[in-house]
Amino acid sequence: MKRNLLSVAACFLLMMAVFLTIVDFCCFDSNFYAKIYKQENTAASIGVTDETLVDMTNILLDYLKDKRDNIDGQAVIQGKEREIYDEREKLHMVDVKALYQKALLVRNLCAIGAVALFAVVYAMNKKQSFKLYRKGYVTALCVFAAIFGALGLFAVVDFDRFWTDFHLLLFDNDLWLLDPATEIMINMVPSAFFSALVYRILILLFVALLFFYLLFRFLERKTA
Repeated sequence: MKRNLLSVAACFLLMMAVFLTIVDFCCFDSNFYAKIYKQENTAASIGVTDETLVDMTNILLDYLKDKRDNIDGQAVIQGKEREIYDEREKLHMVDVKALYQKALLVRNLCAIGAVALFAVVYAMNKKQSFKLYRKGYVTALCVFAAIFGALGLFAVVDFDRFWTDFHLLLFDNDLWLLDPATEIMINMVPSAFFSALVYRILILLFVALLFFYLLFRFLERKTA
C-alpha cells in the first residue's frame, strides 16, 4: 500500500513538472507568437511594423527570462514615437515575472520530488517497480485529468470567465485590467491569443501524458 501511494505521488509530481515545462515552452515559443500575430493581423491592428512587433514582444520575453532589468523601450506606434509600455503595464509585468519565477521553482521541485520518489519505489521493490509505476501513473492520471479536464472544459465553454478567474486567483491587484485604448500590451496579446495558447498547452499536455503512460507500460512488459 505504501509503495502504491509513493508511486502515485511520484507520477503526479511528474505530471505537474511536465505541465509546467510545457507552459514554459509554449509561452516562449517565438514561432507561436509569429503565427498568431500573422493570423490575427496584429501588427497592422496596433499600427506597427512586423519587425517592431517582434522587438516589442522580445522585450517582454527577455524581461521574464531575466535577460534584462526592465521593459523600457521606444517604438513608432501609429506613426508616432513613444514609450512602448506605460507605468501600469510595467508594474503588471513585475507581478507576472514573480509568478513565472515561482512557477519555475515549483516545476523544479516537482521534478526533483518525482525522481526521488521513483528511486525510493525502485529501491523497495526492484522487480515490481515498473508495474508499480504504471499502476501509480494510471491512478495519478485520473486525478490529474479530473482537475485539468475540468479547467480545460471551463476554458472551452467560457474562456473570458476562465481568464478573469485565473487572474483574480493569481494576482492581488487589478493591474492586469489593461485599457486597450491606451495600453499596447492588451492589443498585442488579446483574449484570442491566450485562448490559442491554452488550447495548445492542453494538446501538448495530452500528447506528453500519453507518451509517459506508453513508456511505463513498455518498461513494465520489458521487465516482466
